[in-house]
Amino acid sequence: MEYNRSTATRLLAAVTSRIAPLWGAIARLSAGEEVVERMAELTTGYKPDPTREQQEPTYYDYPVLKQPVWRWEIVWYFFLGGLAAGCYVIASIASIFGSKEDRAVARTGHYLSLLALLPCPLLLIKDLGRPERFLNMLRIFKVKSPMSMGVWGLVTFSFFSGTAAVIQAGRDGLLGRWWGAKLLAALPQKLLEAPGMLSGMFLGGYTGVLLTATSVPLWSRSKLLGAVFISSALSTSAALISLVLRLAGAPASALRKLERLEWVAMLTELAGLLAFLRGSGRAARPLVGNGPREQGATFWRFMFGAGLLLPLLLQTRALFDLPRRSRDRTRGRSLLISALVLVGGYFLRRTLIEAGRISSTDARTTLWNARR
Repeated sequence: MEYNRSTATRLLAAVTSRIAPLWGAIARLSAGEEVVERMAELTTGYKPDPTREQQEPTYYDYPVLKQPVWRWEIVWYFFLGGLAAGCYVIASIASIFGSKEDRAVARTGHYLSLLALLPCPLLLIKDLGRPERFLNMLRIFKVKSPMSMGVWGLVTFSFFSGTAAVIQAGRDGLLGRWWGAKLLAALPQKLLEAPGMLSGMFLGGYTGVLLTATSVPLWSRSKLLGAVFISSALSTSAALISLVLRLAGAPASALRKLERLEWVAMLTELAGLLAFLRGSGRAARPLVGNGPREQGATFWRFMFGAGLLLPLLLQTRALFDLPRRSRDRTRGRSLLISALVLVGGYFLRRTLIEAGRISSTDARTTLWNARR
């Protein structure tokens, strides 16, 4: 017995001596700043070198660019505009190619598209300061101006989204039984779906293109922001429609199709986002870094981790082992996935806007980006 205790003691000491360095490494990796720094270096392929970068020429360390003045109004405009566009596109796909059970997806998507779109003009007007500034943008049409194209794209999409929602309301009996409601219900809604989808795809992606057209290093270094915003618009819209339909008790087959669409959109968004970070390199530090003003902690925790990677993994598991789980457990997990995707879509736009302000004040990175 004494021999066994001694042997066990020596074995425990040996194991402890081997585990101690590993445990220390795990403890260091558990620190938030260390994890953020490792993720930033891994995804961007850039490791800061302060000594070398301080030797790069600047104009007395003054910022080269004027800091963007966009505030929370633009963040919500980008988010709600993406939801409006994505919901319409999904509703149109369900209306044109879907079965009888997919009518609930088309109906819900048209309503949610209009609801998400209604605050967008108000947010733009508030950001501009005066209503007449928004109206002045409608006086001209410039193909080479992302701002002009964006305003006209919003107006065009508003026509399709509003008309489709009104026709749907007439068909659902929400407008009463008078002759006007019957006339609206008889209009050929499917004729609007194809051009409406094109305008919706434009609205969902133009916000990313608008950022790319600026001189801010974070936004302009890579040309993939438009694709990232489109895939994010589809994933968040599929999550929103799925959330509403699951609470309303929609057919399981329709929900299953939405889950697959959401999974594909999240996978595309993940690939596009990683490609964007890799292509941005040094310019992406304000978004993924752990500096005093950098957005890395928020980006990795709320957008990439909780808002994209975690729901993608949960959705992958749900798609492969759905028959093995109870209905209540499936419903609860699906609601959680949809909520996480919506949170991730919001923080994608918020962190990009906030990090863009920081990126514009970095004179050395601005000049480095201009030399490409």
